[in-house]
Amino acid sequence: MASYDNESLERVLPILCPGEKEHILIVQDETMFHTNEYCRCTWLTNNQQPIWKKGGGRAIHVSDFICKTIGRIKLSDEQICEQLNLPPELCLAAFEA
Repeated sequence: MASYDNESLERVLPILCPGEKEHILIVQDETMFHTNEYCRCTWLTNNQQPIWKKGGGRAIHVSDFICKTIGRIKLSDEQICEQLNLPPELCLAAFEA
């Protein structure tokens, strides 16, 4: 796996023996966003108890794969052109991870 210089943050390639391959760290970035569509305040009389729904409303799930060397994983423009030339049943549905 490549390392990085402490001062310049330049990438230092590993010394590989014949037949060895470099390992590259790929992490999954995943998060959830809530719309908070439910009201936080309500009008009640003195003896009423508010009844709150469980959860924070609708949620949006965002997920992506990030490579340390190239950033977000996606097909290159050349690979996308190749995919678009394939028959529809063989073409990928998406060009990003």
